Amino acid sequence: MSDFNGPVCKNLLEFMDSVKGTPAQHKTAFETISKHTIETVCDADALHVWESDSDMDNLLQLTQVIVKLRNLASTTGQDGKKGRDPAMIIIAEEKKERDNYGRIVDFVKHLTGKEGRKHLDGVVTAFDGIVVIRGVNTDETAAVKRINIAIERVVKMTRPALKSLVWHHGPVLSLLLTWINTTTPELRSRLTGITITAALDIFQGVKPSPLGKPNKLPDLKRLEDYAKKLKVPVVFIDPGCGLLAYDNLALYMYYWAFYVFLFLPPSVVQPHFHTALDELVTSAFRIRGASEGKYGSDVVRLVQSRLDASKARRWARRCISASSYTKDLCREAGNEGPMKLASDLADCPLALYSHIPGYNLPAFSRLPICPATASTNPTQQYYFAAPTSFSFSTSSFRAAANSPFRILIPKIGQNVDTVTERIQGVMMAVLTSVMKDRAVPRFCDADRALWKEVCRACVWALEGSRGKCPKEVERKVGFVLEFLKGRGSYGRVIQGETQVQAKTQGNPWGGGVGAGWGNGGGGDGAAAAAAAAAAANTGVWGGDGGANTGVWGGDATNNAGWGVPASTGGWSATATVGGGGWGGTTTNNNGWF
Repeated sequence: MSDFNGPVCKNLLEFMDSVKGTPAQHKTAFETISKHTIETVCDADALHVWESDSDMDNLLQLTQVIVKLRNLASTTGQDGKKGRDPAMIIIAEEKKERDNYGRIVDFVKHLTGKEGRKHLDGVVTAFDGIVVIRGVNTDETAAVKRINIAIERVVKMTRPALKSLVWHHGPVLSLLLTWINTTTPELRSRLTGITITAALDIFQGVKPSPLGKPNKLPDLKRLEDYAKKLKVPVVFIDPGCGLLAYDNLALYMYYWAFYVFLFLPPSVVQPHFHTALDELVTSAFRIRGASEGKYGSDVVRLVQSRLDASKARRWARRCISASSYTKDLCREAGNEGPMKLASDLADCPLALYSHIPGYNLPAFSRLPICPATASTNPTQQYYFAAPTSFSFSTSSFRAAANSPFRILIPKIGQNVDTVTERIQGVMMAVLTSVMKDRAVPRFCDADRALWKEVCRACVWALEGSRGKCPKEVERKVGFVLEFLKGRGSYGRVIQGETQVQAKTQGNPWGGGVGAGWGNGGGGDGAAAAAAAAAAANTGVWGGDGGANTGVWGGDATNNAGWGVPASTGGWSATATVGGGGWGGTTTNNNGWF
């Protein structure tokens, strides 16, 4: 196989431009590495271990995996035999602020319809071959032991046997490194591939992601050393590389407000509902406070005058704290980001636990690595697993054949729009599969009444700000009010609609992907149905992706594509100290050699 090293890149666009210009003599080697890596980490005949948080995007990604494993189990092979029963390991990330283990157990119980059996003093719950394990709390050694036991038991109970192991880890590396170092030689030898989600942010150079800050440089060096010794690829995945441009689940999932209880049980949904109510009231009364020059405890008194304390005490936190209504916070509430969040929550009051601006839905960047047979896996069609060498001292990276590290990046022709459409198709296909097993549950009367009361309070606050705010803020407030008055997706559900019209929602004041309201154009139910049909027919990942809608290497002014000026250099550039290229000399480390 060809040995190659690409030009040094300082950001993702430079790197993708260099990949686009792969020289002919290295193209086959590059594509072979990528193909083998994707086949390995998506191998349907491996036991997949998923370390996961319990935020909504994480649980929806796990839903995709469980649904796919069920589909594989029901598929009849050429020998006339059905596939193996679903088997996977879920390691719940340990978080002080919430019980991830308990939430994931409740979620799997809801999705599978099985009660689950507890083992090892309750730190492991097995739903036949789907096993949930409590992650690290105080003792990594104990965590490794229970993980080993779970893997061994699942391997023994599956037929045909699962001989290899693929580990999908979260942003903090410590548990994975400890497991590799201290597990049994037999289990270590089964490891064939690793993916790491949201540990690095490489969009503007190599740096720790907001979620990966606990990692240190020695951790990444250990991971590289282990991967080389074990000869396994390590694929780094993150929302920037995955072109996840939006932080609103309703943009990726049609009918989200209507079907949420199909995916998640009430015990899991309720904290997100309550958090959304708290944030929505806070936002509305910040606007009211700023419009009247009232701050701190004065605004809290307004809130308390509009909410029934007996109903609000279960969820009201920020909205009744004077610290939420400083002068700066109230005046900033009319800015783009806070107003977009308010409109999202008014449309669908389900708030994520983690909201990191610019780092959108990390778990959804895992969707392309769902287990699949090689013949049915469309990830090869849309993505490269680019072999990559990182220089953490210079925050740079380059393509390198001998590195065990990979970056999952979209292929030429993919852009934000095509990726968004494909995710919409994937999740519609998942919804279709889940709906086969259960009816759509009704929203409870208490939640309906609570939502109506919160809407009344927020409408009062926002209506009272009219005529006292800048025109642009008033325009944005108007969109929020429309949703609060019943025109949002959740409002329509609460009013008793049995079907919710599909709308691709975007930013009402900035357009966006098929913005169905505001000034950015509109999507409709027919478009949603078409996307759904394409996804349902192709299975795991989606339809043709609409490659003709964007060009990866297009005009530099095409913001929807990955277009960058040729002057930035790349694989075919001449060897210069600044940019490098395939023609570089062996003494110029910035060039290809």
